[in-house]
Amino acid sequence: MLKLEKFNKKDMPIVKKESMLLSAHRKFNLLLRDLVLSSKIEPFLERMVDMVESFLPGSKVSILTLNQQQGTLHTGIKNNLPDFYNEAVNGIKIGKNVGSCGAAAFLNKTIIASNINEHPNWQPFLAVTQKANLHSCWSVPYTDSNSNVLGTFAIYHNEPKSPSDIEEEIVNVAALIISVAYEKLILEEQLRFSATHDELTKLHNRTYLNEVATKFLSLCLRKNLKSSLLFIDLDKFKLVNDNLGHKVGDDLLVLVSDVISQQVRDCDIASRFGGDEFIIVMENTHTRDGTQVANRLHDAIMAKVPSDILDLGFGVSIGVATSTEENQALDQLIQKADQAMYHAKQHRLGVYSDTSL
Repeated sequence: MLKLEKFNKKDMPIVKKESMLLSAHRKFNLLLRDLVLSSKIEPFLERMVDMVESFLPGSKVSILTLNQQQGTLHTGIKNNLPDFYNEAVNGIKIGKNVGSCGAAAFLNKTIIASNINEHPNWQPFLAVTQKANLHSCWSVPYTDSNSNVLGTFAIYHNEPKSPSDIEEEIVNVAALIISVAYEKLILEEQLRFSATHDELTKLHNRTYLNEVATKFLSLCLRKNLKSSLLFIDLDKFKLVNDNLGHKVGDDLLVLVSDVISQQVRDCDIASRFGGDEFIIVMENTHTRDGTQVANRLHDAIMAKVPSDILDLGFGVSIGVATSTEENQALDQLIQKADQAMYHAKQHRLGVYSDTSL
């Protein structure tokens, strides 16, 4: 942050500056308080835009998010910039010489273009900036707690303009609060994911299975729909851990989970039931469909397993159970599929259906 004593003679009186800064910090504090209770980030950020623009008359605020995989910036938060300008900016690739926001995100540092028309970073974009009547842009990257750039917070003016110390502090504080808001959002998403997913395999966990699959099967019963449950068990998994180490065992569980994720539909419920056991509940399927999926899944897993694991006698056994009017509850289907799975394991069948028991 810039220190308040660094004012030039053209700036407003110190008392007025301090009053303005104090007022800004008070409103920022109120915004932070509301953030704690906020469940959605968009209304919070829209309030941030309005508040900063009220403190910096004549300014237009832009908040962009960074797609870290693609290295592109994206709009989304409502602002007062022209629609055509937002469309031109949306999806722009970041780079050290790309405007103010593209450079700020790429370099992870503040980029001040006091005069867009003369700044080298802006020369390729002058047609759109002049059409939008934008002539200065101050951009600050906002980051997570590990200093990874999440996006940019920018201030535009319709005239060439350099920020005063007070303006820079307001912009920096706003960017910091936006960092906190997005960090909160990320942590909340991680907590929600952890509550319903297995940490290692990223499949749904047993708690999610019990809750969601039970509701789904009840819905099937009311609508007279069929469903299939696949119970998957890894044969000789203990030998893998004992002979090749637990790291290899964990990698094998992840491999199996990845194959399961690739083979099931979005509407199916794929979960790690515990240890080396997995359960899939398939929506609106008949026995043949469930068995076909189980056979395809078995072959896909075995084709991916490394030879040193196969040499230990590793295999996959899958039991298939199909819902009926009398056999619709989740625990009943799990029990029937478990029995079918053990039959497949004992007879080295790979896949077996409860209708054959």
